[in-house]
Amino acid sequence: MSQQAIRGRLLSYRDDPGAVGEAAAYDYWQDGLLILEDGRIAQIGEASALLPGLPSGTPVDDYREYLVMTGFIDAHTHYSQTQVIASFGAQLLDWLENYAFVEEQKFEDPAHGERLAAFFLDECLRNGTTTAAVYCTVHPGSVEAFFAASHARNMRMIAGKLLMDRGAPKGCSTRCRAAMTRARR
Repeated sequence: MSQQAIRGRLLSYRDDPGAVGEAAAYDYWQDGLLILEDGRIAQIGEASALLPGLPSGTPVDDYREYLVMTGFIDAHTHYSQTQVIASFGAQLLDWLENYAFVEEQKFEDPAHGERLAAFFLDECLRNGTTTAAVYCTVHPGSVEAFFAASHARNMRMIAGKLLMDRGAPKGCSTRCRAAMTRARR
């Protein structure tokens, strides 16, 4: 069993503030300790109470100048659109046709999906997002690449193949177009 600890100002939500009231919804420790065993939270509380019980040699990362909290959850994101974030589009359909669909066609190549999935997930982790509902592309390989990269990082993700039944780009594979045609019947 591997063990490590994170010391810092810890904020942990245990319930919905709207349901139980703000004060009853969270715990906060000005000088807290988060103990991880095999990558999972084992204990959390005041550093002064938990530090004496740590086995000798347990690594303690000191982030006392920072606020440490659980990972963020993104409820709707498209990893395939990472490269076109902030591209200009007068209207949504304009943006989709000129940027998003063009970018998504590159996912026909499985290697492209692997590169983008790794980059997307590394950026999520770098910014504190540990879980997300992720839309891939119409290409099955984009989903396979995404789940492989997610599994390699031990991240919890909800994801799947994008389903388009109208306005599919010309670069959409024949198999994809046939599936969309059957779905319309």
